[in-house]
Amino acid sequence: MSNEIDREYRRRRGIHPAFLVTMAAAALIIAMSVNSMITLGPTSGSAMAVAAWLLIATRVALEQFRARTSVTADGVTVRGALRTRSWAWSEIHGIRVEANRWGSPRWSGYLYATDGTRVRLLHVDEYQLTDPITEIADLGATAVRLGLTSMDTRPDVEERVARGARRRTAWQRTAIATAVVMAAMFVIDAWLLFTDRPTHLYLMFLGVPLACLPVLFYAFDRFGERRHRRGLTPPATRTATGARPD
Repeated sequence: MSNEIDREYRRRRGIHPAFLVTMAAAALIIAMSVNSMITLGPTSGSAMAVAAWLLIATRVALEQFRARTSVTADGVTVRGALRTRSWAWSEIHGIRVEANRWGSPRWSGYLYATDGTRVRLLHVDEYQLTDPITEIADLGATAVRLGLTSMDTRPDVEERVARGARRRTAWQRTAIATAVVMAAMFVIDAWLLFTDRPTHLYLMFLGVPLACLPVLFYAFDRFGERRHRRGLTPPATRTATGARPD
């Protein structure tokens, strides 16, 4: 019976176009940086660009050729680009398919552990599977039928899951706000350069955004929590005359 749930999800349909674009961008930027270092001499900026994009390209390549998601009667194992993690069925709260509004692939499978941890199930997406929603629904139904898990909801775990979702939203807003800060620093730096004033490249493009990062995250996180608490507070009722009840 346990063979019904033994499944492995890995790359079967070639490399996703988004990853190909990333690899092409990495190759182009690395080539331009190396050429700049050869013609103009090595600089810390060029060296950092080469190192950063080499790391990105390596991670993308490893995720495509090494990563996979394995499901057995013992639990779920996710092998990523660098590490492998496993969860027994007793540690799994649920497996869901969710939309990535700005991500690629657009639909991906996610595992939610009982401690609220959210982990993407690699290669469980619309690019490698014809219908990931149906696949995950069948996987969940098979696990329930075999007695590996249950459909019972746990309010404490759901609250941890919801809290994690709010924190991810705060990080997304922080990333957008940090990009706006960097754009503003670019404008200021261009103005300083145009007016023949001294510029501070690393301070403006690295120091200021990094300093703003924790402040912005704290602000967005508190904003999300306050809005969540307001949503939990029932609206005050009024009498027919518009006055508050005693």
